[in-house]
Amino acid sequence: MGERDRRYIAELNEGEKFYGFYLVVEKVLKYAKNDNPYLDILLQDRTGRITAKLWEKAQEMDAEFNVGDIVGVAGAVEKFRDSIQIKIEKIRRIDEEKRIEENLTDSEFIVTTPKNIDEMWSEIWEIIKNIKNPYLSKLLSRIYRKYEKQLKSLPGSMRLHHAYQGGLLEHIFNTVKIAKSICKVYDEIDEELFIAGVLAHDIGKIRELSGRYVFDYTDEGNFIGHVVLGRDMLIEEAKEIEGFPELLRLKLEHIILSHHGKYEWQSPKEPAFPEAQLVYQIDEIDTRLYQMKNSIESDVSEGKWTSKSNYFKRVLYKGENPEKPLDNEDNETRGKEGKETKTDDKQTSLF
Repeated sequence: MGERDRRYIAELNEGEKFYGFYLVVEKVLKYAKNDNPYLDILLQDRTGRITAKLWEKAQEMDAEFNVGDIVGVAGAVEKFRDSIQIKIEKIRRIDEEKRIEENLTDSEFIVTTPKNIDEMWSEIWEIIKNIKNPYLSKLLSRIYRKYEKQLKSLPGSMRLHHAYQGGLLEHIFNTVKIAKSICKVYDEIDEELFIAGVLAHDIGKIRELSGRYVFDYTDEGNFIGHVVLGRDMLIEEAKEIEGFPELLRLKLEHIILSHHGKYEWQSPKEPAFPEAQLVYQIDEIDTRLYQMKNSIESDVSEGKWTSKSNYFKRVLYKGENPEKPLDNEDNETRGKEGKETKTDDKQTSLF
């Protein structure tokens, strides 16, 4: 294959040949229009994610590695619909012995929130401590103590937004900070109900998603979904608090059930009072802003404007000097910490 440079995902550029080590996040055997099979794969390292295609011996290779495996890949970077993807030339599963030889620790393959987990957690706890309503304070304290590990580690979603370790906490943190600012403008809002609704709106994702490095939907997640699961969790925790007011519980249930805003967006209810409407709106703000940044920064078309091949299906303004994708935010640095990208004569031994 000749010499190739080892590359982290954030360092890949159209037209180059490379090799690297990646985590298999998704793998699906598909069929092209000519009925030829191919593998559609999503790869990840600590700097981000990228789609990859394997066209040669797809059915045979499908049995050689699984989701959750570390693989060695040699391939070429291609442009597809104004983004880049990998055309895989060679791929193989990396066993434990090879991982040790290459010093491939778990941290090489985990995409994490760019924000500080402990700082976000501390700020959220300060907000909870300052809630004067004893029922709301007890409820949130129970939930956040009980599910601390999951809240700190789970993604905000599988693909739609903040789809990386710690993404759920980042999304909650962003939305509650927005909510605190809104409360300074609208005096008529029940601030503590509003804040509690924001902090509780996505708790169902604790039961909807599972995993450590590769996340997937649980059976509950597939059958029920995080909206209804979150409402069920809230009822369970409220039952453990003596004298919890029924109307207050019902309002919180409604906020969770209506936070997707519209029936066509899988929302069992539409917002029926101002605090519920605001929770829906700020959830939208954080989600859509993430998607817009990602659409702009992942676009590889030339010029100041993106193509229409994005979530919004419209051109978006990139500016004079568009940067790297949001999923790879700060990852140019991450990819180079502790290891320089270099030409490695040993790479052919991968295959």
